[in-house]
Amino acid sequence: MSRFGRVLGICGFVALLSVPLTLFLWDWALTWVAIAKIVFGVLAMLFSFLTNREGLREGFEGRPVFYGILNGLIVGVALFAVVAANYMAYQHPAFLDLTANKIHSLSDQTVKLLDELDAPVQAKLFYGSKEPEYEVLRGYLDRYRVHSDLFSYEFIDPVVHLDLVERYKIKPNGPRILLVSGSKEERIKPGQPRFSGVEEALTTGLLALTRKGGEENLCFLTGHGEMSLEQGDPQRSMGLLARDLASEGYRTETLSLLENKQVPANCRAVIVPGAERVVTAEELAAINTFLGGGGELMVFVGAQDSPSLGPWLADLGFTLGMDAVVNPKARSPLNAVTDPSRYPRQHPIFARFFSGGMVKLRGLQAVFPLARSLSPAKGAAEVQVLASTGPSAWAERGTLEGIEQLSFDPEKDGKGPIPLAAVTERPANGATEGSTAASSRLVVFGSSLMVADQSYGVYPFNRDLVMNSLAWLLQEESKISIRPRYRAASLLRLDEGQLKFITFFSSDILPLLILALGISIWQVRKWA
Repeated sequence: MSRFGRVLGICGFVALLSVPLTLFLWDWALTWVAIAKIVFGVLAMLFSFLTNREGLREGFEGRPVFYGILNGLIVGVALFAVVAANYMAYQHPAFLDLTANKIHSLSDQTVKLLDELDAPVQAKLFYGSKEPEYEVLRGYLDRYRVHSDLFSYEFIDPVVHLDLVERYKIKPNGPRILLVSGSKEERIKPGQPRFSGVEEALTTGLLALTRKGGEENLCFLTGHGEMSLEQGDPQRSMGLLARDLASEGYRTETLSLLENKQVPANCRAVIVPGAERVVTAEELAAINTFLGGGGELMVFVGAQDSPSLGPWLADLGFTLGMDAVVNPKARSPLNAVTDPSRYPRQHPIFARFFSGGMVKLRGLQAVFPLARSLSPAKGAAEVQVLASTGPSAWAERGTLEGIEQLSFDPEKDGKGPIPLAAVTERPANGATEGSTAASSRLVVFGSSLMVADQSYGVYPFNRDLVMNSLAWLLQEESKISIRPRYRAASLLRLDEGQLKFITFFSSDILPLLILALGISIWQVRKWA
């Protein structure tokens, strides 16, 4: 009975020690679990005292007292080490993302932007600790803080600090995140349609805050049945691309050369997004003048688009095929898929993807719907192929009727691999007075539907390929990166009761049982 009482006393003591943890797990409510632990602990220790009065008196004499004090000191040192380790972890946090798709890691673009900060940036977040956005935002901001000592943040409870709410003019339905750097500030409102997630919203704000100079003006040619920048028909709109451009500080506008005789001076680049009807010689001459003055050009022309751009592109060094690229291995044979092993790895557009470690090439596949072949013109050594298909694809010349009966004809069709995109850089031989541009850059893609919402939002690498090509085109290689991912997660759905039980069992009952069992075995062996 004496030994049983001792073990029961140990269990009671451990139960009493765990009461604060139980109260914490149940939001400091005095639940039946906490009451049961208190009652059990008091009764167990009382029983142990009644059955071991002589042993307890001897326990406070001689060597047991010395070892008890020593054990207490060891426990105190261990607690101090735990507190110190937690403090260091808070001051210098680190993360290890073991998920297959690195869904809890910051994107390459965000990390690069943080590494290049040259002035302190502070985020002021007007959220209370009980709001659902609080923990999500704090998780992201901790990761931002890890990558740069110049980035810091603070949460401000809008209910408590009404003076700061009034000072910064924070509205309940308006932006509640304020990025401040010196005299500059930028306001962010996550959850807007133009942001795919919290990271994209925060990084967009950082880009706007740290941008040097004004917004870039990208002029999209219109008047020939080109795709719209407004979201609408997913096969004929580029709403997602327009959102990405806005998030990275570019300003988009439409350009009609049927109404204007020349490209306006505020256009940094001209983009031709799939002209279905003929582009006139006068319009093409205006673009040539723009290129001669150091302007930049990006063209998307697919198999369904007007072939009127063919002779003009040939003069610029690109041979546009009068064909359609067929990919027999794809679910849709007219969806041409790029072969990542054929990317020019030393080119700035791709160098970052292939630098350091192994690369999952499958994740770098872009899809060109209704594509046509695009190769360097004869003698155009400065033109470089940017993307090609694998050897199983071919360029089908002639009618596309009866897609299911398409087959490779070696006498008329082009054999794969088929080039799909190309780039070049040429001297600005007609720079306007006062212009400092030494060269102009051109990027041509053999598909216009690759930037349509239906493809751009479905095939992840289309986004990085187009945006990084644009960064190279504008001679802003620092923006070439892997952008925030559209993330998906595997979900395990639990109701509130199941979640409470798992939390209580794993955080309270299981450690309690292990602790009580360990101390009991130690004491029993000591008594023996």
